[in-house]
Amino acid sequence: MANQKVLEEYLVGSENSYLRSDDNNGKVIMLSGKWGSGKTHFWQEKIATEELKKELKKKREVYSYISLYGKSSIEEIENDIFSQVYYDAIGGKNFVTNGFSTFTKRMKRFGSKKIANGLREEQEDNIERVALSRLNNGGIICFDDFERKSKEIDLNDLFGFITQLSLNFGCKIVIILNDDVFEGKEKDIFSNVKEKTVSKYLYYNPSIEELFNLIFDSKEKYKDLEKHRELILKTIEETEELNARIYIQVLDNLLEWIEKSDIGKSESFIKYFILVNINFILNHHIFYAYIKDKDIKGIQANLELDYSKIVGNNPDELNFSINSNISLIDRLSSYINEADNIVHLKNIVAIEERERNKKSDYADNSAEIQDFIEDYKNLVKSFIYFKKLDFDSLIESKNEAERDIFNKISNFIETGILIKDENK
Repeated sequence: MANQKVLEEYLVGSENSYLRSDDNNGKVIMLSGKWGSGKTHFWQEKIATEELKKELKKKREVYSYISLYGKSSIEEIENDIFSQVYYDAIGGKNFVTNGFSTFTKRMKRFGSKKIANGLREEQEDNIERVALSRLNNGGIICFDDFERKSKEIDLNDLFGFITQLSLNFGCKIVIILNDDVFEGKEKDIFSNVKEKTVSKYLYYNPSIEELFNLIFDSKEKYKDLEKHRELILKTIEETEELNARIYIQVLDNLLEWIEKSDIGKSESFIKYFILVNINFILNHHIFYAYIKDKDIKGIQANLELDYSKIVGNNPDELNFSINSNISLIDRLSSYINEADNIVHLKNIVAIEERERNKKSDYADNSAEIQDFIEDYKNLVKSFIYFKKLDFDSLIESKNEAERDIFNKISNFIETGILIKDENK
């Protein structure tokens, strides 16, 4: 069974599933996965559904979704949780957005003292009574964007807060985060405290098809692309990219093109559109169809570089012409590592020279070299990409008018603006 389906069954598939069973009250689970694999989409579309929320509400249990992105203190997180609970209980406007900055500022952690400094006494009592009573009934609290928390929030404090929250209120806590998110000291702290806090680890690792279907089915607007669905999925699978954000951008751009353009809607144009769009996202380069002479057609990267700065006096070694004799993709890939080494060596030389001569222009030169190498590296990646995916075959049999459509697609992806043909 596919990973996504297994997790869905495990978490909410039956009355005895993890999130529906009271036996798991007070426990903390961690849902991790690769960056861009669609963990948040999976949670929102397949797990925290309206059906589950209605079940919780019927049992007077709370559901709260907290993004840690932008949060700079535990107090802010507390405030977000309690305000959601209060809002869910009474309806109406969220009081936090009405100017009440923090209502746990004067509250002892999880106590029942005064909650909101500056609020009217009856409002304080109402917030306290409603919010705390709903939390005491258990429920589910999800912490997302865990790795994007502010550096001002200490990991020990955050895990301590989560542990107390789960124990004091009997909540099921879900932490969503990327793999290998912390570095240095925070990585050591994370490894130590998570073992004491988390009782269950789940790994979200969908297939490309699973993630694509999840994204495609999540928005009503994508139904307008339904007849192209199989082609879009097949083309994305060829790239082997597993990234929800890329899928969304490609689908949104393609939808705009299909709705507003009068041209370029056949299978080859749509495939070209998807491949060029993904490469532009990954490598920041665009491809254009061109005529080298009346008998030779091809695709070129729209970027000119002086390769001799890297390979010395033999720039032909890096001939990116469509008719070049480069057949080994591995050889091109090796240039990427070589470029990194060049940057490293050049920086060392620049620093040593600057120290000896006390001149700042070496540092400036080093930065220029590094920028150049980064562009070069992306261009190599871009070229590997179109060779691997055989872009040539998409346009080799096309006439000049059809190649012009390819270029209009590329221009749209590069600029974000669809230029209408004024002659029509």
